[in-house]
Amino acid sequence: MVVTYCTVEDVADFLRIPITATTTPNKTQVEKIINRKEEELDRRIGHTFGREKTITKEIHDLALLYTFGWGTPIWLQHRNCKPLNSSSGDKIEIWQGASSAYDDILNDTEWYEFDEVYGRLYLRGFLFSIMRKNRVRVTYRYGDTTVPDDVEDACVKLTAIELLNTSLRMDQIPIGSNQLNIDQSIKYWKDSVEECVLNRREVFFIP
Repeated sequence: MVVTYCTVEDVADFLRIPITATTTPNKTQVEKIINRKEEELDRRIGHTFGREKTITKEIHDLALLYTFGWGTPIWLQHRNCKPLNSSSGDKIEIWQGASSAYDDILNDTEWYEFDEVYGRLYLRGFLFSIMRKNRVRVTYRYGDTTVPDDVEDACVKLTAIELLNTSLRMDQIPIGSNQLNIDQSIKYWKDSVEECVLNRREVFFIP
């Protein structure tokens, strides 16, 4: 099972316990939890790290705007997009009222420009178009190439919280000469995760 934001070894080191194919929980179980927490972080932050995701048929209106030398702007819902490539399943589809169908113009590069960093698509030749509502449908890929340390840390802590909440047969975690109970530890970890999410949460443009 593929994990990206952290590894089973990271979680084992954090909790100071062995996690192998034969322990309880075992490696496969922990990897499943990591995958779920990766998706949770992606959903809450609004971005993905160390991998790419595909957004399918994201629908946009055509704004009555024009940027000289570029075209009519469309703001995609994600940044750090991958170069548009039809062989990877990407599409720029324009609604054709006469045929009641979307026509893919991705391979007709004279009709658009694409700013991958900010996720801005510029269309040429549509400034004076009458049809604007739900006119464009875009399928594209996005995602950072690396996983930041704080995102990795948040995934480790979310996984550890899930493990403790599902009974890892631990009553207390020893901290030096003191004893910190599990509830206190979980609260501290949750606060740390919330700080990471707050710091990295994406701002979405609403036209």
